[in-house]
Amino acid sequence: MRLAAHRNRYRAFHAALTDLYAEAPSAQSATLGGYFSVRSGFAAASGPSDTPDFSDATFSDAASIVRRAGQFTPEMMRRPEVRRLVSETAGIFREAIDAHIPTEVSPEVTFALQNNAFIFSGFKVYHSLQEVGLSLLDDKGNIKPLADFQRDVQQINDKYNHNYLRAEYQHAVGSTLMAARWQQIEADGDRYDLQYRTAQDDRVREDHRLLDGTTLPPSDPFWSKYYPPNGWGCRCTAVQVRRGKFPHTDPKLAMQRGDNCTENAKQQMFRFNPGKELKIFPPKHPYYKAPQQAKPIVEQVSVEEMQRQRLEDMIKEMPDNLTDEQKKAIAKNNLEIEEKLKIHKGKPMTVNEADEQSANPNYTPKFLPDPNGTYYDKAGNRFSLNPQYKVEYHKNCATCAPAYALRLRGFNVTAKPKKRGSLNEKASESPFEMWKNADGSPAQPVTMLGWAQKKGYSAMTEQRYREYFEDVCKEPGVYELTIAWRDGGAHATILQKEADGKIFRIEPQVFNGNARRTLDDLCHKGKSRIYPDVGIMRVDDKVFDIDWLDLFDH
Repeated sequence: MRLAAHRNRYRAFHAALTDLYAEAPSAQSATLGGYFSVRSGFAAASGPSDTPDFSDATFSDAASIVRRAGQFTPEMMRRPEVRRLVSETAGIFREAIDAHIPTEVSPEVTFALQNNAFIFSGFKVYHSLQEVGLSLLDDKGNIKPLADFQRDVQQINDKYNHNYLRAEYQHAVGSTLMAARWQQIEADGDRYDLQYRTAQDDRVREDHRLLDGTTLPPSDPFWSKYYPPNGWGCRCTAVQVRRGKFPHTDPKLAMQRGDNCTENAKQQMFRFNPGKELKIFPPKHPYYKAPQQAKPIVEQVSVEEMQRQRLEDMIKEMPDNLTDEQKKAIAKNNLEIEEKLKIHKGKPMTVNEADEQSANPNYTPKFLPDPNGTYYDKAGNRFSLNPQYKVEYHKNCATCAPAYALRLRGFNVTAKPKKRGSLNEKASESPFEMWKNADGSPAQPVTMLGWAQKKGYSAMTEQRYREYFEDVCKEPGVYELTIAWRDGGAHATILQKEADGKIFRIEPQVFNGNARRTLDDLCHKGKSRIYPDVGIMRVDDKVFDIDWLDLFDH
């Protein structure tokens, strides 16, 4: 009786899903491009086919362990074969997200959407393997012959990982685009109105046609419930329009129409805004209906698989001149930094993205050109004191250098000012202390004194500075340099050796119009006296000590 009850429950479950996905067209993604071009510039990107390429072998492997165990239990979600199935499923949705989310969308948004995809995938896998477990026995309670079991597994796989998955993938594409667009809409506030629009063809559902033309400010509660998509295969959109160009719809009438258009259960689940809630799948989807004891296990496994996948992704984007040990350590360090700062790493930045005053955006010049100014330079040009000048952003070079290094990784951090008693002041005294080797041991720079002693030099010259830079920066990478100036003072900056062997100076503290500078200025202005506490250390192969993260704003 219990087996029959479970099977009847899943028959009803599939009837509901079949009805739910019935409106999803077979080639929705091919129609998206015409409806995702808006004032913000977001458009449907070219991406994978609307038919996801799912690995049937992965499902077969997971089903095999269910057969060997003689049942499926929530604890089996932790098995490697099941974990791989969760990742395989989530990978399909990640393709939809990665291929269709604009690059300007923040890493936090992308992370939230991917997290939702993994959790959704975990519950989808749970139900599919529950059904595999129910297929072990025939109606009389006897173990099925292997051939019969394999036939049933194939049918389950076809339903979940081909028929349903196609509709879910198409929905993920549309939902990702609309969630991304909402970020721009929200940033603009009520400067523009928002207008609901259908695809304007004979395939538009009558329910959605009633909402066509609804025009309200983005802050109106209507958009929290009826921002598209409003169903599987929904091609509706919402576009920003100039305020006053269209009359506002009566808010109560708009909400009443929305309620009437989504009055049955399968429509009500779409009463949410994917951009606000940062979810690509409806929170009330039937997959989420699982026993209470199973839910925390499914969620935990899903989150763990997402973290594992993110580690793999980070390792893949690292340069080949790092060892496997270094790549793994840096990837784990990235997750530690995310946890500590409560932000998420984006794609690695280019030199221009990481530099060009981005690491120290609050830097301002001390003087401004002014024909009536009271300050003069050697050429007789006149200047006045900049009222926005803040000296603490002219003395924070030891924070700007690591900020640049972390920005290259993909962290959108900026340097805090150097103030008395702050961690930033300590960074000026110990600029290399914040970096560690992959094994966790303290990282040590090549000091100028140590290098000069090996060479037999008692003083530095321009030629010797250049020799010093070339000797220490042997491998392509990012190096932090500390140097004493001939005219007094000291500085922390970046040397970057590129794949072609050229070494450039990157100056994160202040941008002069060129990200890649020559070494001439360093060689010319460096002090001839050799100091024991200045040096060079490669940092792109190191991990960052999270106890120093208070150096940065984000």
